[in-house]
Amino acid sequence: MISGLALALCIGAAEKETPKSDRPHLTVLSYPSSSTGIFDHETGKLYMYDMNLVQCYAIREITTLGEPMRRIRN
Repeated sequence: MISGLALALCIGAAEKETPKSDRPHLTVLSYPSSSTGIFDHETGKLYMYDMNLVQCYAIREITTLGEPMRRIRN
């Protein structure tokens, strides 16, 4: 009986671990101008935010390395 109780407590504790991020495809970039970029590896898009992370002021999409990024929103 004690073994069963200990096993139940261990299983319950294992289920309460901190969940992993569901956004592993995002990379956060910081620029000296106080703006922040978030690059989405799945779509190839770069989202640029102001210093307060309130306004998304630009979206760019990478098509080919070495070529200019395609402007989606400016």
